[in-house]
Amino acid sequence: MATPLNTSTYNELNTQIQAILQNAQLPLISIYVDANATILASDTHGDMFERQISTISYTESYLDADGNPTNPFLTINFFDGLTFIDTFTTTDYVDDHWYVLTSMPVPIKTF
Repeated sequence: MATPLNTSTYNELNTQIQAILQNAQLPLISIYVDANATILASDTHGDMFERQISTISYTESYLDADGNPTNPFLTINFFDGLTFIDTFTTTDYVDDHWYVLTSMPVPIKTF
């Protein structure tokens, strides 16, 4: 089942990611545009299916330079195993996204 992806679920997502990392796994996220997790969100790299998370953060509402309040937003940076590949931002009260978190073993490298 998919979970809403916004600043109110950040703590839950962060806790899930920490648990995955503590089990020597890499966190993977799939992002959807529907609560039933049937339609993947996409960007210039294609469907957002099982993307490796590099970092995740959120920004609370604040007043911009003109004194107008902004909406809080959540930002995820993706990693392809070697380098940063993209940033995804979802804004509360503007965007509707849901996520499913999975994991994969950390690849073993030999030299």
